[in-house]
Amino acid sequence: MNDAFTVEALWAWYGKEAGSLAEYDVLHCTGGAPRRAMFSKYIITASLGNPPSAAAAQDRLPWISVVGLPFTDQLWTGISVMETSTLRDGANRAVVPTRYLLMDSAELVRRRVEYTTLWDAVAPVRLPPEHDESILLEVSPPAVGGLTEGLETIADHAPGSTGAAGAAGTGERRAAAVEWAVSVAALLLCGSPVVITGGGALGARARLAVFDAVVGLLPYGVRSGLRVGSCIDGGDRPPTQLAFGPRHTPSARCVRLGTPPQVPAGPPEDYRRRLSRLIEVVGFDAVTAGLRELDAPVAPADHGPLLDALGRLDPFRAAVSAVEAGQQSVQLVAEGLNSLTDGEDTESDGFLRLVECGIAYAVDPGGRELHEALRRHWTHERSGPRVSALMAEALLNVVLSGAEHAMDSASCRTRLDALWRLVEQCRKEAEVLRLLPGRTADGRRLRYAAECLCLLGPDRVAGGRADAVHALRDSRRLTLEVLARESADPVRLVAWLTPLAPAAPEAPAWLRAWAVLSVREARRASQAEPRPTAEDAVHVLTATVGAGQPDWTAEAVRGLWPQLYTVATGPGDGPGPGDGGRPGEDGATARFPLLPRTRSRGGTRKPSPAGTPGTPDVPEIPGRSPAPSDPAVSADRAAPAAPFGPPDARTLRTLLTADPDVWQHCRAAADVLSCLVGVPPVGPPWREAACLAYARSLHQILQDGNLAPFLGLLVGELAGPVLAEPWGKEGEPVVLTALLRVPHQEVAADLSRRLAARDEERRRRQAARERERAVQAQRLSEREAAHTARLRATRRAQENQAVRQAAPERHGGTGLPTATGTAGAAGPGPRSAPTATGPRADHGRTPVVGAARPGEEPDPLERLEHAARLPCSSRDLAAMWAPFTLDLESAAGRQALVVAGRWWEKAQDGERAALFGHLQRALLAERQCSIDVTADILHEIRRLIVAGRASGHSGGGWQAGPVLREVRRDLRARRARVRELRWIRLRAHVNLAPGTPRKPGKWNRGSTDR
Repeated sequence: MNDAFTVEALWAWYGKEAGSLAEYDVLHCTGGAPRRAMFSKYIITASLGNPPSAAAAQDRLPWISVVGLPFTDQLWTGISVMETSTLRDGANRAVVPTRYLLMDSAELVRRRVEYTTLWDAVAPVRLPPEHDESILLEVSPPAVGGLTEGLETIADHAPGSTGAAGAAGTGERRAAAVEWAVSVAALLLCGSPVVITGGGALGARARLAVFDAVVGLLPYGVRSGLRVGSCIDGGDRPPTQLAFGPRHTPSARCVRLGTPPQVPAGPPEDYRRRLSRLIEVVGFDAVTAGLRELDAPVAPADHGPLLDALGRLDPFRAAVSAVEAGQQSVQLVAEGLNSLTDGEDTESDGFLRLVECGIAYAVDPGGRELHEALRRHWTHERSGPRVSALMAEALLNVVLSGAEHAMDSASCRTRLDALWRLVEQCRKEAEVLRLLPGRTADGRRLRYAAECLCLLGPDRVAGGRADAVHALRDSRRLTLEVLARESADPVRLVAWLTPLAPAAPEAPAWLRAWAVLSVREARRASQAEPRPTAEDAVHVLTATVGAGQPDWTAEAVRGLWPQLYTVATGPGDGPGPGDGGRPGEDGATARFPLLPRTRSRGGTRKPSPAGTPGTPDVPEIPGRSPAPSDPAVSADRAAPAAPFGPPDARTLRTLLTADPDVWQHCRAAADVLSCLVGVPPVGPPWREAACLAYARSLHQILQDGNLAPFLGLLVGELAGPVLAEPWGKEGEPVVLTALLRVPHQEVAADLSRRLAARDEERRRRQAARERERAVQAQRLSEREAAHTARLRATRRAQENQAVRQAAPERHGGTGLPTATGTAGAAGPGPRSAPTATGPRADHGRTPVVGAARPGEEPDPLERLEHAARLPCSSRDLAAMWAPFTLDLESAAGRQALVVAGRWWEKAQDGERAALFGHLQRALLAERQCSIDVTADILHEIRRLIVAGRASGHSGGGWQAGPVLREVRRDLRARRARVRELRWIRLRAHVNLAPGTPRKPGKWNRGSTDR
């Protein structure tokens, strides 16, 4: 609203030419000669009279008049500036020209432009311009409004203003100025012109500022028809309703500047009295702001709308009524809160409803104007506690709404950040943190409060605020719930512990147990008095196991070993003796379930089904009732929250069996605790270094005198993984030595007997295995001999078959019948010796080609031809073509090769490139061919394609170019691999010094071995 803007103005230059004896007239104007009569009428109507001579000490030029022109369809504002010049007319009289500008009031009203602002825009304009078009005025509101300047001017002329000093004097001056401006504004309701006297030494701008101070106490719409002038000549019937002038002005009410006038009874006095009362209750700024918003055109003599406007200016009542009617807005709520001062009405329900609406609007981007109003009430000693309680409820409601509507954590975090920013501005972090968990042991509210803090993060909640850290230390239940939730993310958990400073001397005992996760002085912090309890130790161990941090778990076990030992050796339904103290004054914390490590850092928390552990239920917000249709809420309200109880051996058993990898750095201590709680020990990783560390730690633990009653149990259980199979593990003697050095002779002797029995059993089993191995070797030798005989017989049969197939081609006969058909039945083709592509005994038979009988499936060749005609993939084609490639020289093999060529002609480049790879896999996997046979078959197919014999005289569709390029690429790759293997072999036999550069070889350009 206060930004600079431009407004279009029509202008006129009223005066006379130098040396002219004519009367004053419009010399130049917008629109030229057709509009001169119109502008002349407006200028004469706004004329303020005859100005004094240039030598006068008071009421000097320029004289300014601002006139509102309320036409039927549009409002206009005209400003007339009568100023001095050096021109002389024909009678040697000084020419006093007038600049006149006329502009549309719509933009001025929308911007709430004052008289001083309008003058600042008009003053630098020099007329006449060189054209007759409209001009653009640059309107820039000043930093200090005209109303404020006017009050200062009025205060300077108030009686006794020279003796006022200090803050009290400033307040008295302002109060006197406001009283005078209120009285003069009420006088305008009388209908007669008002003339201000005693301001002869004031400049034109200062007089306009006084007008802003007076008219500012009326609705802004009064300016639409009001006529004001910086000075009049005192003639009869002044053309203005408010102006500066002499005391002898007829038919006008004269008021001395700074001296409050007497307001006549009736509507003017009622307006003055109600306006003064409203300023005392609401405040001067709020009243003037409300009056500026009333921009509907109204005349000063129209008393009804003016008095009704004062009735609508009580922002608090108006805001409360709007909230009750559901018609509230950000601006209305802000005005209602700003109207209250000194903590008044803070006990009323209307105030609480306004604060709730203000907090809700403060979350939105456009609600920043409510921050100051909320801050003022929040920092007040009377209303501050009520606002803090409402803010705590608002924070919980954000998390509650996110859980009910399945909002993502980003949306909840954005709303929480906006609310917490307001908390930080008012420095109320500690107070809100103490109110978040509530006073009763409500587990649902506690979980939502912890979720709220987790979404905000440690930097926002406790970073750099000592009082917030103290509040978190005092709220033990809330802080432990937060730490348990954040234990799945080690980075965030450390970020929470850093500002809490658990190792500090002033930190409570339950918090010092967490020092093992943030500082190196873990034992010193955990052993300081008063020591952490066993319950606190289990909470820390739960966090380390949930985070999946083996180093943290080891530190927790070392620093909190006495407390953990107490839990392991105590009764199953409660803590054992010597647990180090009692729970805190705000109640013991619950046994936190082991949190999974699948929660991503800052990820979305989706509400889990009601009734499961860790499920965030609906918190019971004071003053709000949950929806009765929610069964989870009804169940939670019917049954009280589970009581917080101390941990027992079952809790420790759950942690020990959760994740074995998390105990890898304290495996010995974990096995001891496992034995004490009835869980089988795991044993060390069977590596020399790991077993050595395990043995040292185990020896140190077993020397503890407190474990003397359990040595027999411990050694018996701990020896189980060592004596179990497989025997002779790496590092096993080191662990056995540590167990045999137990400070108990009977236990050590019993372990020695178990070790001797184990060794005897080991020797017996080893002898049995040697005998079994000899028998198996004999059987294997016999099977190999039989297999060799079968291979020889198969090889002879294959050679004989190849001789029979090659005989007809050498002698030109019709051929002898074979197992797969007649040799002469094959089409024209290469007459070469039989290759390894013929059928093998161990590869099955070539499919028989022929017509299918009725009711039977078609033969394989027909299926292959059908697949080649369809858009078949290379994988399917290779699977159907593979059986025919076992005998390429047969009629079926030749015909299958022709069919595959037809598919090749229509296939895409990618399918072509993959065909031979799929064919190789089909031969190896499905047909059980050896690697050599498969390579021979593929080589023969490529040879036939490249030689042009793949399709005989039927065309076929094979293209030798792509196949030849593929073979060449494969050949180059094989040669590169051969060279690489040769170089590796050379380096293995020749010891080259490190860093010796390899001398590049010079290749023979004509060689084919590249």
